[in-house]
Amino acid sequence: MTEEPRADPCVRPGSLVERANQTLLTLADRADRKRTEAELATIATACNRAETLTASLKDCTRIGEELSFLDVEYSRPAISPSARNTIANLRRAATEASNPDRDLTERLRGGAVQDALKAAEVILSLLERALTRAAVEEQRRLIPVDLDRPVPAMPGRESLHVRISRIRLSLSKAYNGTAQGAPAAVERWRRDSTEWEEIRTEIDRILAEFPSEIKAFLEAATGGSGAPWSLVTPAVREWLDSDDNGEGYGVRKW
Repeated sequence: MTEEPRADPCVRPGSLVERANQTLLTLADRADRKRTEAELATIATACNRAETLTASLKDCTRIGEELSFLDVEYSRPAISPSARNTIANLRRAATEASNPDRDLTERLRGGAVQDALKAAEVILSLLERALTRAAVEEQRRLIPVDLDRPVPAMPGRESLHVRISRIRLSLSKAYNGTAQGAPAAVERWRRDSTEWEEIRTEIDRILAEFPSEIKAFLEAATGGSGAPWSLVTPAVREWLDSDDNGEGYGVRKW
């Protein structure tokens, strides 16, 4: 009786070789998935970056138009020749994106696309700085020549003094906002400048109604060193002693 040959344990179902092959296939599938995930991440990063830059550049165009509408002079920065070249390269890369013979992720990582995105970021930065600079120049133009002039504090008119202090801070404080906030800031400074003139006119009108001795005392007492004692005449003393008018004024002996 002829003995049947024994099956090789290395090739029977469930053998070590079969399991090894299955493991290799699994690993290859995982590697493909990781490669696909990496490619998708590269594409998403480039697209998000480009979309963010596009939206920001559109914002700058809108802001420039708003400043022009407000008659604020705004000069667009010049685009360098190298930036123009990178933009042309980006257009070529976009045209070739549908070419199945070219690897999309490699093109996105390549110099043409990356240089174009960097150039767009540089242009965006220049635009934002130009817009902010235009707003700051308008703020300087709106600062009244008498912004630092002391404001006499008068009884019953405290609200005028508070408003003057607020406007003084608004017009003198350095602008640290964004380019997007520039048009609103310009409108606010213009309102404050107009209000300053109105309040100063009102204060001058009220001061003109006081006798000359009291007016001189009020103007001096508002200063940092206070009014000299010599200005506290009998008429001024009588006025200070009536209706609590003497609150909040500084007097010095010399």
